[in-house]
Amino acid sequence: MENFQLVLLLLGVIAIIAVLVHGFWSIRKQQPKGYKQSPMADISRERRDADGFDNDGIGEVRVVKTEPTDDTSKLDTEPSKEQESVEEVFELSPSPAAKINKARVEPSLSTESAILATEAPVQESLFGTEEPRVEPSNTSHSVQTAAAQEVTADAAPAPVKAEEVEELADPVDVLVLHVVAHEGEELNGAELLPCLLTLNFKFGEMNIFHRHEDNAGTGKVLFSMANMVKPGVFDPDNMEQFTTQGVVLFMTLPCHGDALMNFATMLNSAHQIADDLGGVVLDGGRDEWLESTKQNYIQRIRAQVNS
Repeated sequence: MENFQLVLLLLGVIAIIAVLVHGFWSIRKQQPKGYKQSPMADISRERRDADGFDNDGIGEVRVVKTEPTDDTSKLDTEPSKEQESVEEVFELSPSPAAKINKARVEPSLSTESAILATEAPVQESLFGTEEPRVEPSNTSHSVQTAAAQEVTADAAPAPVKAEEVEELADPVDVLVLHVVAHEGEELNGAELLPCLLTLNFKFGEMNIFHRHEDNAGTGKVLFSMANMVKPGVFDPDNMEQFTTQGVVLFMTLPCHGDALMNFATMLNSAHQIADDLGGVVLDGGRDEWLESTKQNYIQRIRAQVNS
């Protein structure tokens, strides 16, 4: 039994050695020849002939050492002929050369001007007499004088035109129009304010609305509008909640501008407010507005203007 185990042990050792030998032999077989040498060296060696040239006719690189010749030393020490010529050209002379003045020759037009003068007709003076020739000195003096006058005029302050302020006499008459709501109704402030802005009224003094000469709300006051209910004022910030029984438009005589035109504008504004808010136009005594009432107002205006 011991002999059998020994035989198996020997066979195992032999098998291991055989496997190792076979592996080493396989690796050795797969390794290319001349592995340690550069493959490019073999290729270059195989392609070069006996004289050292390859297939393209190129030989090996050779280093040739040359000694400096006498020609190069001559070039370094002796200047060339060209340098000598350049030095001669730029050599400074003790006396400066005379400066050559090249006169510019302008083309002459004397012959052409003479021909044109003979061919061109002479234009007669429109005024019959020749204007006197002004000497250059007098001309320059006059130009300087005119310039000085212009500077003085610019520096002098322009006269300020006094604005004529039209002063009105004390009122002698007042034209009044009422715009009232129908019985049982009221005028709404939310509708009244946009209407007044459309008619170019502007909120101002005494907390009422005024109509000015300019549509932008500037200039003299032509007529005004107040609340018919005491105290007769408006609050623009609370126009949404504002209601009233009516408004009153009034114009004093005398007034600024054309009185008849101002009255026509006031009457049109009253009718526009009545149409927009559903009201009625009445006269100063809160009576119905009639054509006869209108003629009465016009006569009052003319009487004041003619007085």
